[in-house]
Amino acid sequence: MNDKPQTGPAEIDLFYFFRPLANGLKKTGNGLLYAFRKMKANKPVFIIIVIIITLAGYSLRYVIPPAYQTQGIFVSNILPAKYCALLLKTLDKLKGGKNSSLLAQQLKISSKAAGDIQSISMSTMRDTFQLDTKDSALSLFKITLVLKNVQHLDSIQWALVNYLENNEYALKRKEARRKALEALKATLNYKLQSLDSLKRIVNSSIVPRSEGQGIILGEPVNPVSVYQAEMAYYREQLNIDQALATIDNIEIIQPFLKLNQTNYPRYNLMLAWFLLASLAIAALTVLLFGKKPK
Repeated sequence: MNDKPQTGPAEIDLFYFFRPLANGLKKTGNGLLYAFRKMKANKPVFIIIVIIITLAGYSLRYVIPPAYQTQGIFVSNILPAKYCALLLKTLDKLKGGKNSSLLAQQLKISSKAAGDIQSISMSTMRDTFQLDTKDSALSLFKITLVLKNVQHLDSIQWALVNYLENNEYALKRKEARRKALEALKATLNYKLQSLDSLKRIVNSSIVPRSEGQGIILGEPVNPVSVYQAEMAYYREQLNIDQALATIDNIEIIQPFLKLNQTNYPRYNLMLAWFLLASLAIAALTVLLFGKKPK
């Protein structure tokens, strides 16, 4: 009997399995070593490129004037957030230059206040606060302003709110919503009046018994259900009154903060990005055009 173990495809040679990986790591190591030697051979060029680009990034603080960047959180009860973003994007295109007077006209603010605006941008936010789970049209968004001066910040804030609030499309939607709520309220009032009549009929149909309970003559009507329906109608009426009281489209959740010192642009962050870019450019330049190491 032949007791020699049989070899088959199930037996895998780990050496041949890992050899491509080992060769790849070896080539990568040799490449990194060559790149390091080449950068070392071209060290003066590498340092000069890094210094020039980094100094260019540092000098931006003397070219770009400092400004105030402030943010406010708003909610729109009627207009979708994308529509508000489109309106604010149109305003942002009017900032500065000859269009500054047109921006002041659109926002109904002074020319000096309009001249302070350097940037208007908007970003949508998720309703993590659960402001109103019943209203699917509610949109939460954040407006970011970059201003030369915060002296006219209050007037700019209310100008933006009025611009979005008194938009022609928003006014039509607001009026349509108001009419729908008032029609629903009138229907509820009619139902409540009908319940009042039904309550009088139910109360007059109850015959007292000696045990302290009563029976209702005629068709069986549960008085409790009548009062439950009345309470439900009252709750709906209160919700409608609340909606009519807050029918304005734009509401301020967090106003713009009037900062005491400039915070835009972030010069240190710009310097860090220029430093990283200088390292990458210097390395690429040396590897492509630098002299070969000895």
